[in-house]
Amino acid sequence: MKNSDKQSLAISIENSIDFIESHLDSADKTIAFVFKKHSVRNLEKSSIHTLQNLFSELYAIEADLR
Repeated sequence: MKNSDKQSLAISIENSIDFIESHLDSADKTIAFVFKKHSVRNLEKSSIHTLQNLFSELYAIEADLR
């Protein structure tokens, strides 16, 4: 994967986080749980595979809130 693909994925994750935070009272706990589940502390240092899994789960939460 290209570095730009990884950056785009990180932006998508951040956008999902923003949506979740604006629609869910327990967003901080939910997001922290998902990050911990995938062992993510820093988006920039995470592998593309980990970012894809993280995004998939966050996007599913976002979709449920829509």
